[in-house]
Amino acid sequence: MIDITKLDQGGEYFLRLFNGIADAVFISECRADGLPGRYIEVNDVACALLDMGRDELLELSPDDIDRVAMEEKGAFKTIIQTIQETGKTLFKTHLLRPDGIWVPVEIGIQLFELGGQNVFFSVARDITLREDYEASIQALVRSTVGLTGQECLDEIVRNLCSWLNVDGACISLLQDDQLEIKASYCAGQQKQAYSLPVNFLPFREILNGKFCFYPENANSLFVNNDDEILQHVSGFIGCPMLGHDRQVLGMVCAHSLTPLQHVPHVEELLSIIASRAAAECERMRFVREISHSEEMLRTLFSSTAEAIVGINLEGIIEFCNPSAVKILGYDDEQDLIGNSFWQLIHSDFFDEQTPSTDVCPFISSITMGEKISSEDGFFTHRDGRLIPVEYWGHPMALDHQLVGGVITFIDISRRKTLEKQLQHSQRMEAIGTLTGGIAHDFNNILTVISGYVGLLESQITDNPKLLAKIQKIGEAAERGSKLTHGLLAYSRKKSEPSTPVDLNALILNIQDFIARVIGERIDKILFLSKHPLVALADYSQIEQVLVNLATNARDAMRDGGELKITTEQTQIDRSFCQMYGYGEPGTYALIRVEDNGDGIPREIQQKIFDPFFTTKDTGKGTGLGLAMVWGIVKQHKGYVLVDSLLGKGSEFKIYLPLTLQPVAPSPVNCHAQLPGGDETIMLVEDDPLVRDSTQSILTTVGYQVIVNDCAEAALQVLEKQREKISLILSDVVMPGIKGPEFYQEIRKKTQIPVIFMSGYTFDSLHEQGLFWDEVLLLNKPIQPIELLTRIREKLDMV
Repeated sequence: MIDITKLDQGGEYFLRLFNGIADAVFISECRADGLPGRYIEVNDVACALLDMGRDELLELSPDDIDRVAMEEKGAFKTIIQTIQETGKTLFKTHLLRPDGIWVPVEIGIQLFELGGQNVFFSVARDITLREDYEASIQALVRSTVGLTGQECLDEIVRNLCSWLNVDGACISLLQDDQLEIKASYCAGQQKQAYSLPVNFLPFREILNGKFCFYPENANSLFVNNDDEILQHVSGFIGCPMLGHDRQVLGMVCAHSLTPLQHVPHVEELLSIIASRAAAECERMRFVREISHSEEMLRTLFSSTAEAIVGINLEGIIEFCNPSAVKILGYDDEQDLIGNSFWQLIHSDFFDEQTPSTDVCPFISSITMGEKISSEDGFFTHRDGRLIPVEYWGHPMALDHQLVGGVITFIDISRRKTLEKQLQHSQRMEAIGTLTGGIAHDFNNILTVISGYVGLLESQITDNPKLLAKIQKIGEAAERGSKLTHGLLAYSRKKSEPSTPVDLNALILNIQDFIARVIGERIDKILFLSKHPLVALADYSQIEQVLVNLATNARDAMRDGGELKITTEQTQIDRSFCQMYGYGEPGTYALIRVEDNGDGIPREIQQKIFDPFFTTKDTGKGTGLGLAMVWGIVKQHKGYVLVDSLLGKGSEFKIYLPLTLQPVAPSPVNCHAQLPGGDETIMLVEDDPLVRDSTQSILTTVGYQVIVNDCAEAALQVLEKQREKISLILSDVVMPGIKGPEFYQEIRKKTQIPVIFMSGYTFDSLHEQGLFWDEVLLLNKPIQPIELLTRIREKLDMV
């Protein structure tokens, strides 16, 4: 054996240096076969590492204690061969202690000459702690592989307690001024989530990014807290959790109820664990945010009123929302998914004008990366009808490569209906303005005719033939009056105040007249409600509605047929209003007028209520019949619907709102004796014919009449003859001062009664600010009996 302490004069110094090396050193001889032989020298660290005396070790060789040399001889020879070729090597192995424990080491071996002999100089480093550290990391990886979310966090804190041999561990996130405990393991049990304040020193240090280690008496740092665990901890260790942006998210902590021994590499270990926990917490947050976003998108996708359809480049539907299913008339999304969108919405006349092509325009545009849109398109409903739609098509790309497109569309049926109604209303308003003016002038003419007829009827009693002719003139004037009523009804201007009318009684009263209108070849059938149906209405106008509809039915049944009139009480609800685009919910009387005649072509059904529109031959129709129906019903706040098929007949539905008011009494008898008097009446009328006829009526029954053609002249006369005049009868619309101003000037001078008369309607005058509720207004044409009766009533009230 070579005694290395005697190799030079400084042997004692070399020995101290040899034993002062921090790692275990083994020097072994080189055998004849080139392998390491018996140890010839070891240092004190080697003895301590293997828990053996020096003399014991010097009796051994690597074949006695080195696992590789003992169990993997081929591998050991390879290692030695590497040393002989390169002069050194480094490898891991285990050394056997007498108690049977294998100590993991990392050995570096060099071959050199010592005292004329080759020796192996081996330096072994105990890597027990490093392997424990690596094992902990591997265990962390193994234990959390395949785990996510709360399960992963729970497993981390459970294993952390085992690795550090502590009583508890937790993972917490910083939320405002609180630490929200997301995972906690203590005393062998998972704990429920809870929160802690951040104002304790260890927490503040960790949240400032520092590693924190208090081996004992840590409970003194958590004073004034309600947490039972922190009140009794001794050892405490913590590490900040950093997010991907290096900001502190929270912390990973562990505690022990007894003093905590220092664990080598614990900071590194805890930092790795904190990184794994932080990554999982961020992943959980991202998943929650993505899930929330997806849920919002799903809700938006499912709840939006706009239809959304996604197609691939072949035009096959890959997704759609409930609105698309509803608009196209299907039952479920699966009815659409997997089908060709173009085949589903394709029709022979795609836009109702140009025949559609077999090539889908959506695919043509989308494959070119272009957008497509239309404000006036048509898709085909499941039942075959065309749906007016507004649509938009957008290409859809993933990773800059076209994969299909998204088509969005809305059903604009209601908009189309409202547009048609608006156009119809505008036409009616325009023509109504025209007809209102015509009716005003015509009413003045009829007033003259009716007035003179009334006078002649009262004066000629001894000439029956002449009286009959005069009465014919009166009948013609009456028909003219009804025509102006119709024109005014069409223009939606009230010609008479509405009164409660029993619609069943009205139909029974007029049924004989309707029978004469339709003739003997058409059967009339009535099915009237058992209960009274009372509506606020103009009796004569509702009669006009029924007569006009009966006349139309007669003309549609040239070869005879059946006219059916039914009444019932019904409710208009919101679904009705949504379907037709108009209406007010409430209780209504429904009058149905049905025939089995020719029917009305679909393309003209929207025009039949337009004034002067007719399909009859020239001279056989005015085109005002159904226009009057529409105007009268609208004037009564009602609605008209028509349903007709060619060759099957037509059905008109009249909806009139019901009232609880009692039925009004019968109107004034127009053929009663003309009432008169001897008072003085001032007549103010700018139309000379109306002025002369009205003066004749008044003077015939005994009244004294002062005539003026304008309000200015009348006021001058009134100033002079105020005491003489008993009543003022005046037109409303005159040159110069109009009715309202005239009335105010009268009231400044006197309180005598005033009656106004006009060829305009009540609501027309209201719109112009020419009528107010405190005066009596008579509508022209005025029958003499009505005029004289109203005058007498006013005079008798004084």
